Amino acid sequence: MTQIQNTTRIAIVGAGNVGATFAHTLMLSGMAAEIVLIDRNQAKAEGEAMDLNHAVPLVQPARIWAGDYEDTAGAAVTVITAGSAQRPGETRLDLLQRNAAIFNDIVSQVVKYNPEGLILVATNPVDILTYIAWKISGLPAGRVLGSGTILD
Repeated sequence: MTQIQNTTRIAIVGAGNVGATFAHTLMLSGMAAEIVLIDRNQAKAEGEAMDLNHAVPLVQPARIWAGDYEDTAGAAVTVITAGSAQRPGETRLDLLQRNAAIFNDIVSQVVKYNPEGLILVATNPVDILTYIAWKISGLPAGRVLGSGTILD
């Protein structure tokens, strides 16, 4: 039986296309021993976790599961991919208003359970939401990062 040597936990909030792809790539990289998927749609997070677990025997061993904000505790990084998609004809400022409201709850929960980890924002508009996440979190600026324009 193979033992998991790496003890790194990564939490991903948002199990949509970006979150699921990030989890898949993270699993393939072998950089995390634990990957937890958190989504308001628990069934979606559970389905993505089950799909990823089918591939675990072919890559580095990892524990992958659908969890809740409590499972961010001890995570080295919490990646936030949750948010609304931009609607046709919608401005980025309109999108910002909707996603800022979503971030208020998410970031507060993450910091409540994991005040020591890093936060990586990968939700559009990334630059402004990273700033908002930093302000909400109360964390030092170097612990709240954005994915930059690579998301676009």
